[in-house]
Amino acid sequence: MAVTYTNQIQILHLSDLHFGEHHICNPVESASRKGIPTLAELIGDDLQTDFGATVYDVTDYVDHPKPPLIVAVSGDFTQKAKSDEFKEAESFLNALISKPIMHRTVHKKNVYIIPGNHDVSYESHSPDERFQSYTNFYNRFYGNQRPTAAAHEPMDFTQVHADDIDGNKFLIAEINCSIYVEKGTEDSSRGQVDMDSIKRLRQKLNELSQNTDYEDYIKVAMMHHHVVLLPAFIESGRGVDSIVNAGYLLELLSENNFHLILHGHKHYPQIFNYEPLPLWSESSTKIPQLVISGGSCGSRELPDTVDTACNTYSVITIKWHPAANQARVQVITRGLIRKGKKLLAPDEWKWRTVNISDKILSPYQTVPPVGEFRLEEIGDDKGRLEKYEMQRGMMPVVEVMPSLIPNQAYEVRAWIVSHRPESQKTPKLSIVEWTAGRKFRKIICERKTNPDFCMAYQYWGPMLMEAKMIFEDGYTISSFVYARMPRNETKGPI
Repeated sequence: MAVTYTNQIQILHLSDLHFGEHHICNPVESASRKGIPTLAELIGDDLQTDFGATVYDVTDYVDHPKPPLIVAVSGDFTQKAKSDEFKEAESFLNALISKPIMHRTVHKKNVYIIPGNHDVSYESHSPDERFQSYTNFYNRFYGNQRPTAAAHEPMDFTQVHADDIDGNKFLIAEINCSIYVEKGTEDSSRGQVDMDSIKRLRQKLNELSQNTDYEDYIKVAMMHHHVVLLPAFIESGRGVDSIVNAGYLLELLSENNFHLILHGHKHYPQIFNYEPLPLWSESSTKIPQLVISGGSCGSRELPDTVDTACNTYSVITIKWHPAANQARVQVITRGLIRKGKKLLAPDEWKWRTVNISDKILSPYQTVPPVGEFRLEEIGDDKGRLEKYEMQRGMMPVVEVMPSLIPNQAYEVRAWIVSHRPESQKTPKLSIVEWTAGRKFRKIICERKTNPDFCMAYQYWGPMLMEAKMIFEDGYTISSFVYARMPRNETKGPI
């Protein structure tokens, strides 16, 4: 089978830093900051630890490179859009990328930001006054990395960036939905992307789509406000503050096959697929969009309806297989534990993984439709029953998904399922030796450390896998299972 290529990146997603009076690293009362770590130290130090975000394959004979890493900050750098708050935000970004992040260097051109409603001087009436402080912050941080921004043109903060790092192609759409944030108006806290902004965004995407490899790019949209209203985003007394014209925006992103939508705003981290389908329409050929709502990594103001609410940030790994029209997205969310049975002092604060989500995005079914067949009465069932007996009811099964290993296409995850009733006394399965040919190392799983005997191989082509099962009484039997290449079964092989 011909080798095709994939694209893969990792995204450090931060949101709602809120430098200012409600920032977690500010003393609650007027007191010294001595002994209180900065947010850059808290996150930067955690990113030096191994919490599973660095993917590698111990079963392969080849050392694969690490995927490119970018940083995406989805707004609310400040609490009140004050100059000193923006200077703290600028110091945070500079400190964060001043040293390697997960063993990789991130350059300023691969830091992507958009303003939030708290980054706007919302008591001012004119756009240039509302966006002046954010513009100063933006221009200072990027320097000569980007064209100079003007406060009176806040629509220009909606930008599309296409990049290619080590052959991994990705596109980031920064969408400014805080243009109309103003005190005393309907837009005081809600987001809005006006029709002119949508038109300009469409034009930019159309220009990029003239490239023959446009569909190969991983596509990520980032904005501050939530684009889909969920019950968790509704706050009493604040009205519905999701994005106005969200329907048009989502349709545009779908037309261009965007994979991820990142946002913040409500300090409530959530993840869900957005793939509505009117039931008078045929199935869509567009890939579903995965919406990732970032919590707040810097504010003390967290939802009081959730006992486990904490400050969070996420590391997102996305693998896009253009030829297969499949993507896999893993989201590891880290939470800062600042209290438990007691109030913890800053030197006792600890990050831990609070959630791991693993999603596969595809617009089609990989299971073929039921074809024609005929029925007959069962005759001799001896062969099938003998197979049960030979394997003592232990059956290897597999699932296939896009691989998160760079330069690999698919991951086959295999394990053993018992068909025996628990009450039936037979010698227990003790060891399973998995093999798939000389291109792979043998994987040995033992019951005491891996009771499901679960393992994974990364591969480019289909393969026949052998599960050599060794029981505690020494009985040994091999069973075989085929790891296929997924395809759109409604349209034939990819």
